[in-house]
Amino acid sequence: MTGLQIIAAAKTEAKFPEKSDNQDAVHMYITTNEQQMCCGLFIVADGVGGHKEGSQASKTAVATIHEAIEPIWNQTPDQPTQAVQFLQSHLYQAIVAANDKIYTYAKEQNIRTASTLTCALVYGSLAIIANIGDSRTYLYRGDHLEQITVDHSVVDWLVRQGHLSPKEALTHPYRNVIMHALGSHETPEADIFLRWLQPNDRLLLCSDGVWDTLSNEMILSYLQTAVSLDDMVSAILSSAQDHSDDISLIIAQTT
Repeated sequence: MTGLQIIAAAKTEAKFPEKSDNQDAVHMYITTNEQQMCCGLFIVADGVGGHKEGSQASKTAVATIHEAIEPIWNQTPDQPTQAVQFLQSHLYQAIVAANDKIYTYAKEQNIRTASTLTCALVYGSLAIIANIGDSRTYLYRGDHLEQITVDHSVVDWLVRQGHLSPKEALTHPYRNVIMHALGSHETPEADIFLRWLQPNDRLLLCSDGVWDTLSNEMILSYLQTAVSLDDMVSAILSSAQDHSDDISLIIAQTT
């Protein structure tokens, strides 16, 4: 398992900056473990269920997953197959813990709230990516953009079943209706994906406020630029801000 380095940048903004609550939450954490392996955890969560309730759900998701993952970096096995199994298992357990905390909070407060999630756990050249809901993770490599995650939404399911075309999905009245989220009384139905990273790869994690506003071609054009990650994130956020939704994104690059 090669020891790639990671750099990253993140931004989040309410749909009406300084005037409305931001129901999104972002988290990025990069460290080096005792084996001198570069490790990173990147999370985008998009709360639903009302202003304060949605914000609480997304913040709970981020905090719970970080708390669960932070101790494991020095425990990860050296053997690649074992490392994959170990990290996948712990990431899923962290997602379950986040789901349970949000559900318990909602039940205690007698409210309805939930959060989408997409996250990437990076250990050297290994990336374990998870999502629940319609927040997405993309991989940019060699001028090509791959959407890794699959939306848990009504329209995406209709497209996969052949009942809608991708173009029809863009304007469908149910395009923002999600089928799964954190905060359910049931075990969360999270998808987990595995990728082996190469130098100069870029992972883009974002809420639907970004991808619902910008086409894949527009996102790709920003990722192809040679500016710093901070400038890249700021440019995407500025372009995506149409005041229709909160917007959040993280770009993590291997070096």
